[in-house]
Amino acid sequence: MSETTRDPLGEQDNIVAGFQVEDRAVRGRISRLGETIDLILGAHDYPEPVARMLGEAVLVAGLIGNALKFNGRLIIQAQGSGPVAFIVAEYTAGEGVRGYAKIDPDRVEAAIAGRAEGEGWVQTLLGEGVMAMTIDHGPNMEPYQGVVPLEGDSLVDSAETYFAQSEQLPTRIRVAVGEHWDGEGQRYWRGGGAMLQSFAGDEARGDPGADWEHCLALFNTVEDAELLDPELSAGGLLYRLFNEDGVRLFEPVSLPRRCSCERERLARIIARFPQDDQDHMLVDGKIVMTCEYCNKNWDFTLDDISAAKSA
Repeated sequence: MSETTRDPLGEQDNIVAGFQVEDRAVRGRISRLGETIDLILGAHDYPEPVARMLGEAVLVAGLIGNALKFNGRLIIQAQGSGPVAFIVAEYTAGEGVRGYAKIDPDRVEAAIAGRAEGEGWVQTLLGEGVMAMTIDHGPNMEPYQGVVPLEGDSLVDSAETYFAQSEQLPTRIRVAVGEHWDGEGQRYWRGGGAMLQSFAGDEARGDPGADWEHCLALFNTVEDAELLDPELSAGGLLYRLFNEDGVRLFEPVSLPRRCSCERERLARIIARFPQDDQDHMLVDGKIVMTCEYCNKNWDFTLDDISAAKSA
């Protein structure tokens, strides 16, 4: 396989794409996020460990959500007893990803300063709790939710536990989130991730168990620097891993930063509040709503709210 002729992605960022290891009962997803993850994490002044954990959750949501091949939303939420009340990441098919972390800044600062040597960030920041994966197919179907305990050093560990318990599908996930400096000295966030899964074999393939062990051993050699390298394409990374077997990379799906804070929708929400509540929200003739996800302020006058009521 040629690294150049079989890579439809080039150096493209903000994507997720499927891949298939040739003649092996193993497939996966790979994702590269540049501007998308920078917009999500840069919208809030999160401490670095919180930003990294949220970025990991967004990557996991994109990888798993795209693998589901459905028209709906996948919501990953981790919550516990720690100074980070919850982390939520959402993938919407055909639209993109978003994420948000609710934190107690003083408690987070104290937890980071007092972190014990060798303690995982999940334990330090989230504490005892659970991670829920919710699959929302839309208004005509009941959502499905799977819940697993927060275990291990990262949210990836809990995601793998979900697949082991709920899907009984051998799954390995690798993600990395880090800051990068461009040629002009500007700092921005990058993220990269990949997911490997086994599936039932057929007569054209060998033993699925042997295939899995073979590909997993190669997959486990992936380093964070490779996942984050802006000069190493998704296809280039897969070529490094599986060039002896051959690997087929499918067309990518765009993963922009998606936020649902549309002005008209927010105005309709305010219009449904009782008048007393609206009066209490009014400051200097305006009602201001802040989107938790993108941290953008939306200003509404009383005329705006009246127009939304009659719309």
